[in-house]
Amino acid sequence: MSLSHLTNRRRTDLAQPFPADWNSHDEFFCYTRGRFITNESHEMAIRHVKFNMNELAKCAAKSIGPDSAHCVRIDKFPDGMFNKTFLFTMDNGAQVVGKVPNPNAGRAHYTTASEVATMDFVRSKLGTPVPKVLAWSSKASENSVGAEYVIMEKVSGLQLDKIWPNMDIKERFELVKTISGYQKSWMSTSFSQYGSLYYSSDLPDCDECTLSKADGSEVKEHGFSVGPSTGREFLDDGRMALDFDRGPWDTVEQYKTAVGLREIACVQNISELPKSPVSLYGPGTYRPSRSKKTAVLESYLRLLRFFLPLDRSISSSYLWHPDLHAENIFVNPERPAEVLGIIDWQSSELLPLFDHAREPYFLDFDGSYSGSLNPPQLPDNFDQLDPVEQGKAKSLYLKNSLVTLYRKFTLAKNETLFKAMDFRRSTSFEMMLLAQNLLVDGESLYLSRILQLQDEWSCLPGVSASGYPPFPIQFSEAEAASINKDSTGAIRGMEIMRQLKESLGDLWPEKGVVRSDQYDQTKERLKQAKTELIDRLSRSEAERAAWEDAWPFDE
Repeated sequence: MSLSHLTNRRRTDLAQPFPADWNSHDEFFCYTRGRFITNESHEMAIRHVKFNMNELAKCAAKSIGPDSAHCVRIDKFPDGMFNKTFLFTMDNGAQVVGKVPNPNAGRAHYTTASEVATMDFVRSKLGTPVPKVLAWSSKASENSVGAEYVIMEKVSGLQLDKIWPNMDIKERFELVKTISGYQKSWMSTSFSQYGSLYYSSDLPDCDECTLSKADGSEVKEHGFSVGPSTGREFLDDGRMALDFDRGPWDTVEQYKTAVGLREIACVQNISELPKSPVSLYGPGTYRPSRSKKTAVLESYLRLLRFFLPLDRSISSSYLWHPDLHAENIFVNPERPAEVLGIIDWQSSELLPLFDHAREPYFLDFDGSYSGSLNPPQLPDNFDQLDPVEQGKAKSLYLKNSLVTLYRKFTLAKNETLFKAMDFRRSTSFEMMLLAQNLLVDGESLYLSRILQLQDEWSCLPGVSASGYPPFPIQFSEAEAASINKDSTGAIRGMEIMRQLKESLGDLWPEKGVVRSDQYDQTKERLKQAKTELIDRLSRSEAERAAWEDAWPFDE
């Protein structure tokens, strides 16, 4: 995952003449991209990994081939949230990239093993430009480095985010068509199971996977197997440490059921419920509780079969890139529509097509698109707007134009993907999507949505297929009133958090982190904002104490 507002593309210059003790550079092992506003010691600890850099440098040199090659320079790329990545330069000028996962990247062995197998499959079987893996180890105890690692080819070209702002809409659309072509190739092969992909040698208890080709034929793919999911939703917010069904699953209903059971297991067993990133809960707002989260998830499980689409083509299992943003796409700077490499396949999953089928992140789509295939229009009062508002209107117009072109092209060239994208706009998809993160937030609004669902019941896919059974969940008037009250409180909590975020502007700690040079300023501004918020919202000492307790940031 990227934090674009923290991006600093200058590599850390730690070059020294060979021979050198690379282990003496603490920066290699620590998170150095920014500072965390809350629980910083913990956040830094889960992003600190100590390993033998001297040995990793040797592995990097050996991966190139000649015994005479020696590593003479190591540059650290800006930290990601889950990995550390380095550029190794040899005395013969050759360069390779090395990647070491942080403790928070995923479960030992599985995350690295799946990433490597996925890169191989996408590169060799699906024809996508992915860097070739030259050496790797998913078992820290069995290598000289003392950590899991992947060494791969260095991708040529430039990251898309460096040139995207200067590309006109024609160039951008040409790139969109290129990416759409790769998506088409990813859809040339579906899998018989849901989970994540591995080499069969890394999953001795699993059978080799069965693939369905575009012509309807089924074949065994020798050397590859489907195993436990490495998706972030099975790892983040304390989930990684708990035991629950991680797959693989044979049907989409089994997979979506496992999601609900996963959230219930985490709600009931995690030591402390995660704080919401979008709401501030205090007096007069909704207050999360384990019992309400569990009850809502049980309702989701009762309704699930009615949400699933009848069209199996959009619920079949496909392999997809999990984070197709501009920093993960490398292009030819002379011909930006030519993609030279797509990186960061960690946490890739084999999921229903409707879970994959969203507009690529590099389109900078913010959800404001109407869904129409008609060309967007500038506001009628555009000429009366001030320059700042005109700039915003033009930016939104360009984004929506590009999204419209993408959707039109997808409809013309890849109708099944378009149908999956259309399903994502349905109530059914909304109800499945929101259930995936109820450990963290959203149970009050989810229950309110169930209350409204009675009016849409006959339109759900599984209802007509089941002969239009009655709505399976009944609410008394008192229960409905309580649900509406909780929903109103949740919306108020979200509005308070929105106002807080707006008041901080560029200092807002996205994902809890800010640039190091903004840390002190952000802390001071949050302190001021806290005082202002408590003074504005509190009507008693008890309420002041409650807002103090609800404040999500460290002093």
